[in-house]
Amino acid sequence: MTERCIGIDIGSSHLCAVQVVRVGEKFCIEKVFGTPIRRSTDFLPDMLRSILSKHGFDRRAQIAVSMPHNAVFFSNVQTGLPDLEDIRRDELTILRHGFPIEPDEILIQVHSCHRFPNGKHSVFAAATSVTSLQDRLSILSEAKMHPDLVDVGIFAVHSAVMVNHPEIATAATVIVHVDESCLTLAVTRNSAILAVRNIPIVPHPDRSLDSIEQQVAQLLSREVQITWQKVFGDSVESDCKIYLAIGDNSYHDLKPLIEQSIDCQVIVVDTCAKLQPPPDYSADGTICIAEGLALRLLVHDKVAGTDFLKAYHTSAKPALDTKKEISVCAMLLTAVVIIWLIGLFTQLSHLETSCAHAKDEIRDVFQSTLPDEKNIVSPLVQLEQKLESFRGNYQLFASFHPERLSALEILYSITRSTPAHVKVRVDDLLIAGDRVRISGTCDSFEVVYEWQRLLGQVSGFGIADVRDVQREPKSGLVHFVILLSSAVEESP
Repeated sequence: MTERCIGIDIGSSHLCAVQVVRVGEKFCIEKVFGTPIRRSTDFLPDMLRSILSKHGFDRRAQIAVSMPHNAVFFSNVQTGLPDLEDIRRDELTILRHGFPIEPDEILIQVHSCHRFPNGKHSVFAAATSVTSLQDRLSILSEAKMHPDLVDVGIFAVHSAVMVNHPEIATAATVIVHVDESCLTLAVTRNSAILAVRNIPIVPHPDRSLDSIEQQVAQLLSREVQITWQKVFGDSVESDCKIYLAIGDNSYHDLKPLIEQSIDCQVIVVDTCAKLQPPPDYSADGTICIAEGLALRLLVHDKVAGTDFLKAYHTSAKPALDTKKEISVCAMLLTAVVIIWLIGLFTQLSHLETSCAHAKDEIRDVFQSTLPDEKNIVSPLVQLEQKLESFRGNYQLFASFHPERLSALEILYSITRSTPAHVKVRVDDLLIAGDRVRISGTCDSFEVVYEWQRLLGQVSGFGIADVRDVQREPKSGLVHFVILLSSAVEESP
């Protein structure tokens, strides 16, 4: 499987990018790009865009970038907790007081824990501010780049040394990185960094390069002794090795000067010791940080560092406890089901009560309506049968009712109310009880509605309604249906 990563080192006055490819356990440097940054004329996002557009770096590769030296702080804090996970969980509050950053702005990455002879433990952590990280991400965003890792330069150097000089893991050592503006040293043991010092280099304009190198060598000798004493409580051993990564090619004679100042073996880091360089490329320490950044993503199982981008996302989005969330969802779902079942049984009980009450009311109405009926099986069916019997008896004796018109009277009233001097033909006349239906044809619509008006004035007709009035296309006659009610209204 082939993996690619681009490491981008953005210094105070330089930009360096290295593309590394991993095929199995083999690493190759595919592309290298480096250029100075002249603040008055260069625009950093344009320079970053050119890495992909002009210099052929892979757009699909992962990207790792470094934070500025002056934006990262390091601290060693004593604690009684030996486990890093416990420290990250329980004592981040104590670590916050060791950095000159506001509490609501700080991003902390705990890296290692070192035990003192007295049983105490020293926790080494790095921190930066949210604002500094956002500034770095903003520059990359303008260049249409989205990094996968944001680390510190010295941790990237440590990764490059770990890959190219694996013997570093067998003893306590010192890693030194020197560039045009900063001297950074790290004390390591068992593949972990235990302490870091960042020391600015401010060269005097009147001093020569030789005197500046001498100054750096003396400064380094003193600070290595102080840092080693603080970490291990003893002086630097003579067999200690110092791995020197020179990020500025102007320091030519720094190695022998350091060996003169301190009784240790100085090894210049070979960035291509285990990595195959591209054709026509000579090993150069200026790519050490960029190469280490790329290796941080490619060999993350063998090297350790920090990731402020991950810390930033974690602080912006609280970590999701999956088990806790599932438990809460299960409890809520159980509560909803229980409430739904309780509501269902309550509604069912209410309906059963209402049904029993309705049955009791029907029985009471049946007994009050038919007090002589003793055999009660189905009150509603028995009432319906009784009503049908009453309706049949009523229709049988309806013709003898003094207030009901007979069929001849109805026919006579219809005949007398027919409009005079007009042609009206009755096709069908149906008399059913107190309902009368007249179907026929006439010459015009006015005749139909005039006849409706006359029928409505006849004593004995309660309702006169016209239906289905339409003109026949062939004959031109108007077909109509008139509905009448012959029920006589009772006097109040």
